[in-house]
Amino acid sequence: MVERSEQTILYADDTEAQLYAVSRVLRSAGFRVLEARSGHQALEMSTTTPDLFVLDVNLPDINGIDLCKRFKADEATARIPVLQVSATSVSTEARVAGLEGGADAYLAQPIEAQELIATVRALLRVRLAEEQLWKSQQQYRSFFEANPLPCCVFDTSDLRILTVNASAIQHYGYSREEFTAMTLRELLGPGEQTAFLKALDENTSSTRSLRTWKNFAKNGKLIDVEMFWSPLELNGRNVRLLIVQDITEKLALQVAQHQEEVRRLLLERALQVQEDERRRIARELHDEAGQLMTSLLIGLRGLSDVRRLADAKKRAKHLREITSNAINELGRLARGLHSSVLEDLGIEAALSRFVHEFSKAHGIHVDLEMTNSHVAEFSRDDQITLYRIVQEALTNVARHAQARSVRIRFHTTPSNLQMTIHDDGRGLSSPSNPSSRHLGIEGMRQRAASLGGDLEISSPPEGGTQLRLEMPNRGPSRENSVAL
Repeated sequence: MVERSEQTILYADDTEAQLYAVSRVLRSAGFRVLEARSGHQALEMSTTTPDLFVLDVNLPDINGIDLCKRFKADEATARIPVLQVSATSVSTEARVAGLEGGADAYLAQPIEAQELIATVRALLRVRLAEEQLWKSQQQYRSFFEANPLPCCVFDTSDLRILTVNASAIQHYGYSREEFTAMTLRELLGPGEQTAFLKALDENTSSTRSLRTWKNFAKNGKLIDVEMFWSPLELNGRNVRLLIVQDITEKLALQVAQHQEEVRRLLLERALQVQEDERRRIARELHDEAGQLMTSLLIGLRGLSDVRRLADAKKRAKHLREITSNAINELGRLARGLHSSVLEDLGIEAALSRFVHEFSKAHGIHVDLEMTNSHVAEFSRDDQITLYRIVQEALTNVARHAQARSVRIRFHTTPSNLQMTIHDDGRGLSSPSNPSSRHLGIEGMRQRAASLGGDLEISSPPEGGTQLRLEMPNRGPSRENSVAL
């Protein structure tokens, strides 16, 4: 409503006496009155958008009922209340016809001044309330349409979509007509309809979803979203307002950040392992090979002082034993850095030697089975990667599992290679946690991914820890270099 100091009434009547009398009563009550003596004149004056129409039913050109219908059909005047008055059409049928024609009230003349004023004020109060409601609805519609997040209103009984905003149209790719022919079931991802209905039943008031949902766009792409819904009543129907926030990019960023953190931790661990390995090799070279070389040097010096041939032969035999031990020790250190057996004889021989040395060093029995696995037909790089995974897995067993035995199985199908490593130790509580304690697991996952495979760690019901690797059975086709 246009705010004015006084409310305006447009009164249409072709009888001068009635026009004068009613106008005088209305003006005396503080209203501003515009007078029209025909229906066409009333139509012309309606552009001033008065607060109330008072229409005589029997106008000379357009009767009041038809004039009322025109006002109600025009968007500019549809919300303005209409009071029909008549001195001749006072029957019940006439009143019914007037009210069904859109009039908000119907009075028979002559009308008592107090009744007229009371009726006018009642109609104006109703109009004021309706205008306030209309403004509120317009504000809601503006908020709904201008909201940058996709929004829709849906019927709770069948999930049918009643309306959507422009952001939903742009985000999902459906037109407004396509949306209103759909239900939310067609937007929800696979297997999520039951969970969504359950969430609606459990939360009858406003709620924000505590989980991530999958939604289908028109192009078939699945997007990750969070959803907020609130109950509404629309034309007597129980509906919900649904607001959707696309978090696909947010989740992708989180995954990228997680992967970057894992790579950083793996690099730190690789550098630390490298330094530890250097210290170990330096210590063993000093303590083992170095001592043997020192003994050999001392023995060679003492050999020149030997006077008897028999003593010289005995001393030379001892020096040969020292030299043989030094060669074996250097070979052991070299195999720890890189298995020449893997290069010369393949992965089966290399793993057999490694598990034998592992069992001897740690007192853990290892049962290796590679019968009919055909792993030897894999490319050299793939064999090295598999060797490193087994090496890292057994290292983790020795460090953390407190196991007495380990079982390693390779099994090849026409399409896949499956490898399982199962120990009888204490198991892992959270193998997926990318902490420093489990960086070895993350490293194995990275190696498995380089093979195009998946690596899973679990603690089965029978106890211990099981590592399971499954990768495509590519055979010797891949020759790209793999980081060791």
